[in-house]
Amino acid sequence: MSKLKELFLGLTVLALAGCASNPYQITTVVQLNNPIYKVGGSQQTESYRLAAKRFTYAEMVPFASVEQLFPALQTKKIDAAVFDRPTLDYAAALYKDSFVVLPEDLSEGRVAIASSLKNKSLMREVNAFIKQYKEDGTYKEMYERWIKTPHSEMPSIKEAKNPVATLKFATETQNTPMNFLNEKGELTGFNVELIKRLALYLNVKAEIVVMDYSALYEAAGVGTVDLAVASMDVLDGMKSSVLFSDEYIDCPAAVMVRKEK
Repeated sequence: MSKLKELFLGLTVLALAGCASNPYQITTVVQLNNPIYKVGGSQQTESYRLAAKRFTYAEMVPFASVEQLFPALQTKKIDAAVFDRPTLDYAAALYKDSFVVLPEDLSEGRVAIASSLKNKSLMREVNAFIKQYKEDGTYKEMYERWIKTPHSEMPSIKEAKNPVATLKFATETQNTPMNFLNEKGELTGFNVELIKRLALYLNVKAEIVVMDYSALYEAAGVGTVDLAVASMDVLDGMKSSVLFSDEYIDCPAAVMVRKEK
């Protein structure tokens, strides 16, 4: 270990002992920038990339999906999990005796619906829907129901009676409570409800297809699907090939840790 790392480690351990009643409990984001900690995240996400830049001294542990983070944190294979705050808040509410989300965000977070650059007219309608659902209270109600209340169920949402078209919506199944399969094997979650409400607003029939998160950007960009709705990060490097909507959910990157006994 280098002299610099040894000095950093010593200072951090002293800070831990001085500021926390339980010296083993991680209480601040800054504590994690330490070689004694392992920080896990879904390697395809912006939150993981941000954490890797922020925690240069910690050991970053990549996972294929967010669903793998929680058992890894519970069994102490990692010391912290980084992901979107809504998902982590849900997990902390579901496992309130095991996990806690740190109050500080890693970043503001930008999550949007993705489409082909050719769909500018469609995206204007999508943005109009996002504006309306935020203003009329639908967004707030959905957030409270899906994020703050574990085991939420999909409400009954009408379909367009005389749809003007069929649009192909893409999502994925590895991000509870945003998009996942319930006990019956049915696709559900915040993003799935959003798709249904958006389809009704657009007066279209929604054809929902499931794919890996890693394939969503390309599918949206080349037009294999009309709209991708899966808590997708707005990536500046993708703006030349993918059209992003306005942000439809407050989704900063955050950190979840164990509640040490």
